[in-house]
Amino acid sequence: MVEACPVATRDITVNLQNRGKAIDKAHYGPMDPNQPNDRYWAQKARMWQVSPDEAKTQRCGNCAAFSQTTAMLKCIEEGIAGKEGSAEDAMGVIDAGDLGFCEIFDFKCASARTCDAWIVGGPITDKSGKEADSEDYVEDESEDGEEYDSMGEEEGLLEGKLS
Repeated sequence: MVEACPVATRDITVNLQNRGKAIDKAHYGPMDPNQPNDRYWAQKARMWQVSPDEAKTQRCGNCAAFSQTTAMLKCIEEGIAGKEGSAEDAMGVIDAGDLGFCEIFDFKCASARTCDAWIVGGPITDKSGKEADSEDYVEDESEDGEEYDSMGEEEGLLEGKLS
């Protein structure tokens, strides 16, 4: 049985809202992964208690919640192409961003980025047969019930802020 495509693959507003949540709650970034982003990676390294070089290896493209199955890529392609768009143009966008779908935050995701919710063991592909469960991600909360910002606002989240 083929499952329906996630709403965010075909509705840009929903996709952007969900991506915004990933930025706000899990510091999805960096904004431009082709830049050095030293401050961003230093903050990730501190959070994960690894070196910045090791933090840079923990990307969406190798996250266990990053789906690049044939069916999911078809959903993304159809969503980008729309009713009158070109499948060729849509695949160009998918290839350029090495897109997949984040099963935790439910949005189209670029493989070169990362977030605080990164999970070892990905991506999800036809060959891997894995499926991520968005229920596995639990938000950190402080003792008073407030959300905990794992990277700390006082540290100045990102150069050029993502939101």
